[in-house]
Amino acid sequence: MRLFIKFSVNILLCVIFIQGCDDLLNDYQSSEVDPLALDNDICGIMNDLESVTAFTFSSDSLSMSDIFDSLVTDTGSFISLSNAYNWRIPVDSMCYFMVFAPQEADSYVVALNSSSELGLYGSDGNPVTPANAVPSLKNIAGCSDVRVRQAYSGLSGAYLGKLVNPNVTSLKMVIMNTNEPPAADFTTSSATLSIGDTITFTDQSQNGDYPVITYGWDFGDDNTNDDSSVVQHAYSDSGLFSPSLTVSDGYLFHTVTKTEMITVSGGGGE
Repeated sequence: MRLFIKFSVNILLCVIFIQGCDDLLNDYQSSEVDPLALDNDICGIMNDLESVTAFTFSSDSLSMSDIFDSLVTDTGSFISLSNAYNWRIPVDSMCYFMVFAPQEADSYVVALNSSSELGLYGSDGNPVTPANAVPSLKNIAGCSDVRVRQAYSGLSGAYLGKLVNPNVTSLKMVIMNTNEPPAADFTTSSATLSIGDTITFTDQSQNGDYPVITYGWDFGDDNTNDDSSVVQHAYSDSGLFSPSLTVSDGYLFHTVTKTEMITVSGGGGE
């Protein structure tokens, strides 16, 4: 009788455990679990944008502060905030690299597409503790490629990054913050013109948390210009053209494209 009761209790516990796992999976797969906007951005950066290979360093003998001092002067090698590309990190079991937080922000988030041991260290060699290192369902909903997600508050300036992963030769990293990027927009002096006519493009973008400092114009005819917020252009062919403008605050970018906005007539038998 005791054996039967013990067996029954074990079955009940097993059923409860399996049911609990099913409930968790159902919650994860449910459309009611919507990802946060920042995590949607991180997912797009990681999966859809190009990768830039980061500079990494290996050392078994130097202290954290010594490694920091040896790398901090080479600012061109810093891994920095960007929503325009992700970082490809070459990994040889363990590596070091410099991370740069250029803007004041409520939070910075560092995400990886591989389960790895990630740590940030200050100039004194002491570790910087993330405010949150456990992704929630909202963080990873719709983006299962994110394996590590660490949120930091109060980051400013340069930090030493340490990555341990003996199972891969490279991985992707995204560094984002909670700041609002600029919102690109522009107007034109005309939407209908003839070949050779000069048209003026005028920036109408809105600043984000930091002001716009760069402008990248694409006129839709394989010609570009990055001189200023107001530029002029003359089309040499007839047709419909879709100009675009990319603005940035130096780290966060936004692009707007106006499909078939410009109609150019003349030539080509017209």
